Amino acid sequence: MNLARTSTPRRAPVKDPAGHTLATLKTLVKRATTRGVTANRCRRCHAPILTGVDADECGWHRAVDWTPLDQNGELLALLAGRPTFTITLQPAGNPKLTKRTAIAIKRGPGVALHDIVPEHRCHATLPTTPSQLTTKPATRRNDPPPF
Repeated sequence: MNLARTSTPRRAPVKDPAGHTLATLKTLVKRATTRGVTANRCRRCHAPILTGVDADECGWHRAVDWTPLDQNGELLALLAGRPTFTITLQPAGNPKLTKRTAIAIKRGPGVALHDIVPEHRCHATLPTTPSQLTTKPATRRNDPPPF
């Protein structure tokens, strides 16, 4: 009797709506801090998510998709009943969550280096924009001015 070992095919890694895998989210999360986020998987849909506390005092433990939103995407998320948060880098390098208030939403995304992300909902997608946390700022050259 020949019982040849059969190998099971590898499944493709599960991606979130923006196309991130758990490995790419773990590169964003460098080291754990008290206010920082951690990269995990959703228990229901197994999508990669970021989890963390959304405030310094009386904060809630939140799960978010790292799908950066523009103003239209944030409006769609709020209309769908999904609160939005900002992800900003801390001095230690680990990003932290902050819940968006009505004043911050009215003011718009601004020019700061942060991403606006929605709360995680299984199998729900929103239009995304490029992340401001992973893009490098433009370097200035010390060339003389052209005039």
